Amino acid sequence: APAAAQLFIVDLAGSERVKRSGVTGTQLSEAISINQSLLALCNVTGALVEDNGRPRAHIPYRDSALTQMLRNSLGGNARTALIACVSPTADSVEETAGTLRFAACATHIQNRSTKVKQQEKEVNAEQDLDEALAGKSVDFVNAEATIQTSVGSIHCLGDFSGPPDSPVVVMLHYYDRKNISASMWEFMFEALLAAGCRYLAPSMPGHGLSQGESSSKPEDYTQDGGPVDVLLQLLDSCGVKRGILLGYDWGGGVACAFAAKHPLRMHKLIAWCASVRDPQELGQQLQRRGKKGDIAVLWAKNDNWHPFRKGTDLSTYLGVKVTEVRLRHKGGTEDVRTRTLELATASS
Repeated sequence: APAAAQLFIVDLAGSERVKRSGVTGTQLSEAISINQSLLALCNVTGALVEDNGRPRAHIPYRDSALTQMLRNSLGGNARTALIACVSPTADSVEETAGTLRFAACATHIQNRSTKVKQQEKEVNAEQDLDEALAGKSVDFVNAEATIQTSVGSIHCLGDFSGPPDSPVVVMLHYYDRKNISASMWEFMFEALLAAGCRYLAPSMPGHGLSQGESSSKPEDYTQDGGPVDVLLQLLDSCGVKRGILLGYDWGGGVACAFAAKHPLRMHKLIAWCASVRDPQELGQQLQRRGKKGDIAVLWAKNDNWHPFRKGTDLSTYLGVKVTEVRLRHKGGTEDVRTRTLELATASS
């Protein structure tokens, strides 16, 4: 979801010389309050540039409601524009000089706009992606299609008959070139369509009817022509902007590596007994998404091939709690289907 932003437009009253204006009563109280707020504002701007253009340790934002409100605009995470209004009349020369001194001081304030720049970068990346995917699609005949990639043709099972804005669940099988292909996910297809989802299940290179070769090593996931690269090409060909990535074992590791390398292309991530080389490194890149509820780690407790400790380690680094499921051939597929549908149908 796009990040929220705030826009502040502040019309500052000019400083007022009480002797000159001759105000009394309520107007006098207002003039005093205005001058006190402007003094606090001058103190804040001065503190922000005190050390050769750098802020001192304590900035007195709390001295005034005005400066508290402008805290992000002055030295914070914002872009700030200041318009200084002055008068050409001779009797206002002191006010004009004071305004110009304040404006000159304020121009040296350095805001911390890292988040703003990052948000702009993400927006630009989104726009570039929309343009790149415009008009792209693959025709699936009887829920099958062959998609050309840099490593050869990839045989895919899929159904894109749902609405163009419906979730796309991308399913990645485990590594076994002799016996496994995308058909391992057949237990998911009917339920996904009934829930209004689209789906894509490729037989990765060297599996099923797909050409090419795949390495079983986690360190090869992100190599040129590796499974992460192939998956990106498949999503591009199908015009899929973001997918709900579901992977088992080797496929789970590929899904995690893809999410870390291409975070904009991940809608949600479901790592089922995933084969991951460095969960700590993965966590540094994906933990924020985990805390948002976009990641699930599913693991069976008594699985000799997938020690439960690895599942707890991975979930810890990703900022989520591991969800216990049954063994794959003893009800685990039903558990995974249920959890996937929960995530796929939940509001983003």
